[in-house]
Parts: sequence; structure tokens; C-alpha cells
Amino acid sequence: MKSLILVPLVFFLSVSAWAEGSPWLPVSKSGSLNLSYVSESSKKFYRGKVRGDLPFMKIEQETFHLSADYGLTDSLAIDLEVGVADVSGKAPSPPGPPDKDGTTDVNFGLTWRVLDEDINLGAPSIALRVGATIAGNYGTGVPTSIGDEASGIEASLIVGKILGGRFALSGEIGHRTRNNKVPDETFLNAATFLMATPRLILNAQYQNIMAGGSLDIGGPGFNPGRFPETTEDIERIGFGATFNVNSRLGLGLNWFMVIDGRNTADFDTVAATISYTFDTYGLGGR
Repeated sequence: MKSLILVPLVFFLSVSAWAEGSPWLPVSKSGSLNLSYVSESSKKFYRGKVRGDLPFMKIEQETFHLSADYGLTDSLAIDLEVGVADVSGKAPSPPGPPDKDGTTDVNFGLTWRVLDEDINLGAPSIALRVGATIAGNYGTGVPTSIGDEASGIEASLIVGKILGGRFALSGEIGHRTRNNKVPDETFLNAATFLMATPRLILNAQYQNIMAGGSLDIGGPGFNPGRFPETTEDIERIGFGATFNVNSRLGLGLNWFMVIDGRNTADFDTVAATISYTFDTYGLGGR
């Protein structure tokens, strides 16, 4: 059955630095825990749509993400992500922006699988996800802020298909809205996966976040306190691999680069992840 081939993909798909929806839900009463270390560094940024040097040497951010998902039923799953981060603005003299640290935004959601390719042969897997964000405690107003410190909700449509048992495609399109005058965002994620061996999965990813609004860094009406209100667009690509140590444990390594943007840092990113799968069949499950 294709579902048996799907197991490594469901649990050990690349774990990126950013949460993405999946059309392949965990088996009922099972789930995964993922711990990621993410290192981001940038010497360039986009002032509006113009790419140039930062006014100080560089921005460096280190983040530890803990994420989990769990299958409530065969067609409904929950997910959660939280983390801690440290951001510094490196500069010789005068000093750069202040270092910032704190908990990242908390993200959680529910995914409902509308169509299962295992049951509807020839069709893709289709899922709908609704999620929410609770703002972290890091503060804003400087280039080294961890995020926008805004809470909100989002919804997305996710489609995926396993081809030939070793190759998979997935895509997600959605919209999120947040408080504190942060512009709404439309986001697009696309990924391809190749099961190179029974233990090794390779991936390539594309992500695009498109924000509303018209406020640019340094533009009319801008001041540092309005950083969260700027129109922040991010377009990036990524490549990576996940190695399945056994049926429970997976190790992932991914690299991302920004290829275009607006009012955002031009980050290069490396993410290393340890994933562990579990089940609760023995605790009253099936």
C-alpha cells in the first residue's frame, strides 16, 4: 500500500526553519517531536525593494524551535511550534542596534484532510489548515527584533501527491492576519521530495510571503517604532536532506537563501533538526 511508503515522508520530511502545512497527516494516535537549531546571518537588507548593505556589519540570529504534531483521527491533526531566539547586530564603532532575546511567537493549528490519495486513487491529497499565532515577548522597534510581536490567525489550502512511491510534490497557499497594525500576508509554499534511499530523503523548497500595505523602511511616515507596520515581502529557496536513523529517529539539515524581498534582511539560513516519532496505541488508542 502507498500508505506504507508514505510513512517516512509523513514523519521525516525536511524540517525547515519555518512552519509549513502538510497534506500528509500523521496516522491516528501517533505524532512527532522535532527540535531544530536555526542559524541566520545577513550583511545585506532590502530598504523598500532596494537591496544594499546594512548600516552596521551584520545581523546574526540563533533560534531553537520545538515543534510537534499529532493525529487526532485519520483525517484531523494538530500542530504546535514554539522557540527561543537570540539576535545581535554586529558593529565595530559606533555600536550597532541592541541585542535582543526572548521566546518566539507560538504557532498552533488544526489540519483537516479533505481528500486522501490512498483512498481516492489518482487524486492528490488535499487538506485545509487553520492556525493561530500568539506573540512572543521580545519587543520591537529595532532591526534586531525577533519578530513583529503580533498575534493573529491564518488559513491555508494544501495539496500533495506521491508519484511512483519515491517522489512527492506539495503546495500550500494561505492568508494570515495579525493585530498591532501588522499588514496581512498571503503566503505560498512549494516543495519537492525524493526518497533517494529507504533512509535518505532529499528536498527542494520555495517560499513566498507577500504582505499588504505600502510603508517602507526610510520612506514617508516611517520611524523605528513602526518596523512591524512595514510591508515585508520575502521570497526564498531551500535545499536539504533528512536521514532516517531508524523508524523513530530522523536527522535533517536544510539551507535557505533569500532571493528577493522588501523591507527584510537578506538572510542565509542553516537549520539542523532531530525528529522523533511516537504513538499512543497502548494508551487506549486503536
